[in-house]
Amino acid sequence: MKNIDTIIFDMDGVVVDGMPYHIQSWKEALSTIDMSVSDLEIYLMEGMTGRETMDVFVSKSNRSLSDETAEKVIKLKRKIFNEIFTVTLMKGIKDFLFELKDRRYNLALVTGTRLEVVKKVLQVGLDGIFKVIVTGESVNNGKPDPEPYEKAVEELGARKEDCIVIENAPAGITSAKSAGLTCFAVQTSLPEEYLKDADRIFRDIDDVSKFLLK
Repeated sequence: MKNIDTIIFDMDGVVVDGMPYHIQSWKEALSTIDMSVSDLEIYLMEGMTGRETMDVFVSKSNRSLSDETAEKVIKLKRKIFNEIFTVTLMKGIKDFLFELKDRRYNLALVTGTRLEVVKKVLQVGLDGIFKVIVTGESVNNGKPDPEPYEKAVEELGARKEDCIVIENAPAGITSAKSAGLTCFAVQTSLPEEYLKDADRIFRDIDDVSKFLLK
């Protein structure tokens, strides 16, 4: 693809296989207030901040929760996640990132996850790969709002038409498209039907790599 010199990655489900841990920790935390959600519901919230995810769960459950209770659940979810989370990189991602780096692409990471978790992910040999990292704490509005991707483009000093975003969830795709960016989706968490708003859909990272680096 001509002129593309910047690739912006989502983290969970694209760089690291973190969603199973998010699902387990949300379910455990929500069970303390007798609220249950399906795996699919959590996958569909992927990329959003903890607070925004909690707000959606509460509004869907038709229950009213005090801010204090909601915060308690979010804190508990984070605690459980931090205890169980193990970094497993997505298949093919490390080679892809290093190849992009070698070819002088500008790389950024945009995630709704907090910086302490991102640091754990970078420790498995990804230090220095990303020029810019946007986390859940560094924005006022998380995905699906365009702010996270707009912030990344601005910090990179890139032109939107020279960027591609790689996502795997509806909230992230909406965020990227609303920011005026081209978005590729990988079916690592959800099937194609949920990813239709992306410009192109790929089976996995290896397929994206073949397409971009051919």
